[in-house]
Amino acid sequence: MDRKVAEEVKRDRIPEHVVTKILLKSPIKSILRFRCVSQSWNSLITLPYFIKEHLAKAKPLIVRTENPVVSLSLLIDNDRLDRSSQIKFHRPYAFEIVASCNGVVCLRGRYPEFDGSRRLILWNPSIKKTLRLPPPRSFASTVPTLSGLGYDPRSDDYKVPRIVRLGNSAEHPFVFQFFSLNSGSWNENVDFFSSTSLENKDALRSITLYRYDNQAIVNGVIHWLLNRRDEIDTEMSSNRWSPLMLYNDVFVLAFHLSNDSFGEIRPPECFDDTTKVVTCRTISVFKDLLSFNVFEGGPYSRRYNCEIWVMEQYGVRESWTRLYQIEMLHVARPVVLRSNGEILMAGYGSDRLVSCQPLAPRIRDMGLDLSIDGYAAYFVESLALLDK
Repeated sequence: MDRKVAEEVKRDRIPEHVVTKILLKSPIKSILRFRCVSQSWNSLITLPYFIKEHLAKAKPLIVRTENPVVSLSLLIDNDRLDRSSQIKFHRPYAFEIVASCNGVVCLRGRYPEFDGSRRLILWNPSIKKTLRLPPPRSFASTVPTLSGLGYDPRSDDYKVPRIVRLGNSAEHPFVFQFFSLNSGSWNENVDFFSSTSLENKDALRSITLYRYDNQAIVNGVIHWLLNRRDEIDTEMSSNRWSPLMLYNDVFVLAFHLSNDSFGEIRPPECFDDTTKVVTCRTISVFKDLLSFNVFEGGPYSRRYNCEIWVMEQYGVRESWTRLYQIEMLHVARPVVLRSNGEILMAGYGSDRLVSCQPLAPRIRDMGLDLSIDGYAAYFVESLALLDK
């Protein structure tokens, strides 16, 4: 079919703008085969403009994978979460997922390289392309670290930020670095404590970096939910995420992709009460709004209470609004706040992926496994990295 279309286009000499429209409506597998039709077609398909236009027309799917990564399941965002495709990773169990953005997945090596660093790669599973990032020149082998992945549309650049915890020094407890795909290099040793938009610098100096990165991207800004160092039990750094009894000294660190600056967002004011005990907290995205998710209830409780808050006006703390309050029999981690209003939760019961209808409330087992430290998010099949 692909060859027949290509021959008809060449024979009839269809105008380029019509060819572009045809290609943009074609599946990615067909587009990749069309690169072989001619040099002009290959040049068109690898243009940044074409890649961005194709991304804008992509239909959202849901990606599901365990940590460490063996394969990715791409699910259709329908009532049953039907599987669209299953993509195996070429090095199973060697990497864990950090984040995904525009169809690109950032993976971090589980084991150190010969120089002590942990490999970072960008992987587009749709076009089966991987890019290995060079290690930074400094602090490459230092752990713990916090990483992420984001895209800046102004510069058409993918960036991989990396925050390194050096120790308990009051002056320089952290080092910040970020990799720019456009430049192919690391911008290292940025002093984010000098940022004027950081109000709670004392709390920032005492934060801990634990294994679950918990990234959320809203308004071109990467967000991480961070805890004060003295509020995290040592179990949090273990290989498996586990719900613990925590207090509410948390804040959201924000990295602006457009100007490489830092900011801070405070959770809803009701959580300023540091004596209020919660089981776990995460951040996510709900209909392009920043979401703050809280579980209350201890390990001996028969029920858990899950609250979903959204920031209706970005950056305005007073605009936090409690959207849902849900009673549940088991602890689970909200991973995807779906466009239909349901919430996908990981690790429910015995490592099940469930979809919760918060207004009913009703919980449906989706017939899929996903442990509480697994990964799920909205995802699109894209041509990103094709021109790199």
